[in-house]
Amino acid sequence: MEGRVDKVTAVVVTWRREKELERLLASLEKSSLPLHGCVVIDHAGTVPDESTRRSFPVRIIRDTSNPGPGAGWANGTRQARDIFGKTDLWYLDDDVVIPPGTLEILVREKRGAQAICPLLEDAQGRLWGFPEPVSKSGRKMIRAAATPSDALRLLGAGPHPFCWATGACILVDGGAMETAGLHRKDFWMLGEDLEYSMRLASGGGGVFTCLASVPHLPPKPPDEAGARMADYRKFCSLLQNLSYLAFHSPHSRHMWSYLPGNFRRFFRSHGTGLATVRDASACFVWGAVRGHPAGHESGVALRGRIARRELGR
Repeated sequence: MEGRVDKVTAVVVTWRREKELERLLASLEKSSLPLHGCVVIDHAGTVPDESTRRSFPVRIIRDTSNPGPGAGWANGTRQARDIFGKTDLWYLDDDVVIPPGTLEILVREKRGAQAICPLLEDAQGRLWGFPEPVSKSGRKMIRAAATPSDALRLLGAGPHPFCWATGACILVDGGAMETAGLHRKDFWMLGEDLEYSMRLASGGGGVFTCLASVPHLPPKPPDEAGARMADYRKFCSLLQNLSYLAFHSPHSRHMWSYLPGNFRRFFRSHGTGLATVRDASACFVWGAVRGHPAGHESGVALRGRIARRELGR
């Protein structure tokens, strides 16, 4: 609409990533389309008050109970609505860096869809992640792309409809809370963003554009052994959540076809010992057969069993 002014509020959930959050907020100040505001859900209680000193208003909400990303996104959505009114919501991981023209492109290319995503790239400019295209030809082409420019050349600018998307960078229409609801709290981590994006795509259309690419730059783990065990626990959560989504989400489309590949990747990363096979089997049974995401008591019990094994008990 001619003369329309788009209001966008960023929502970030963070835990012990003060440097990455600072980097993100600094990049948002350079946006060619100014933010209306930003809500930071701090699950560690360590974000300094100085982070609020920006060219746009920032509100830090501390919740040291650390209930998981899904609960954080839901809390951030409610807080954004209460503080900044009804605006579009821009969900961002704390470890992304936003190029200046990104938001302007996303707002322009959304074109009435309920949500829009850019591509994601790594520190070397390679294609790190992308939404799942609806079309089979689109899925084949985007998997052949090594860089965001390859994806643009192969698929075109878009916007292209997606089946699901990660939550690292997704702009959602302000009315989505009424139609799609909030993020679920029962996934613990890894998967709540996929489930939410499926609802968005099913309810009002989710799209992505190849005109924008956002660097996703997670920090290097300080302790390799500890990072490996943390990855193991998170991978188990992902397996249970994907197993749940594949067989119990009405919007999961063809996600079941990706389960074998994710289980193979898990075994390649962590071996095929008795404990590993038992944990992976439990993830599948609780997710696919019993129908529980990893935030259910089954996932808590599994993580507790892994933790006791790590301590040698």
